[in-house]
Amino acid sequence: MALATALPTALPAAPTAPYDHGLLWKITLGDAPVSHLFGTLHSGEPRVLDRAAPLYTYIDAARVFMPELVADADAVNAFMAASTSDADDLPKKVGRKHWPQVSQKLALHGVDERVQPRLRPWAALVTLLQPVGGAQPTLDEVLVRRARASGRKILPIENVQEQIDAIARLPDATVMALLIDSARRHDAIQAGVSPMTDAWLAGDTGELARINTRLIGDDKALRRHADLFMQSLLGQRNARFVERLLPQIREGGVFAAFGASHLTGPEGVLARLLQAGCTTDRIA
Repeated sequence: MALATALPTALPAAPTAPYDHGLLWKITLGDAPVSHLFGTLHSGEPRVLDRAAPLYTYIDAARVFMPELVADADAVNAFMAASTSDADDLPKKVGRKHWPQVSQKLALHGVDERVQPRLRPWAALVTLLQPVGGAQPTLDEVLVRRARASGRKILPIENVQEQIDAIARLPDATVMALLIDSARRHDAIQAGVSPMTDAWLAGDTGELARINTRLIGDDKALRRHADLFMQSLLGQRNARFVERLLPQIREGGVFAAFGASHLTGPEGVLARLLQAGCTTDRIA
């Protein structure tokens, strides 16, 4: 799913120690059995998928598996239905000056020119944030498959509409500014995929954030839009993640896997869990 795979590319500007390194964390709360959190990369690159097998032991031993989202057929269909409208008005919204570039970049992602004008602006933005020709399945999907195969209870942290709303409910001016900028700097965004993957493989979430900050650039107006984007995509969703994780962590035996960007920073999931009385210990 396009939206789901876009999420890890948007990271907070300044994650703070001790949560700027580490992908796998042990979470304890009171006398409840131990739980674990893992920060994924929504990618299907072979090097990323190689990280799945070492996690199977944790999944198999868990009481409940909590992925960020279950991208089943219903979720995919809901996303696709929400992504387009009946009106061919995206070129008008983007403007004559910028549409040729936006259209060209959408085509690189396989979006048919007959469909492009009907894309909702948020869906076009999400599309341009994806790696061109990204491999499937993603690490997240592989982990969900393992949980199903091992008979674990699966409790998604979010549903697809909540993920859509994180971007679709942003101000129109913010979505359009980021869409036009993403088309303009498309090559730089694509070039950032490999360094981000390398940083994730090294467990360096701080470097992930620094790469993304450099990609945003120094334009003050654009940074204001980016801040709104980040708050909706991370800050507000992190609060929801913790709200839904905590009751299960109190019972113990949770294995949760979601985008690594949600782990870091003063408003990240780990910091919020710490404030809620949990103990957080890095494993890897």
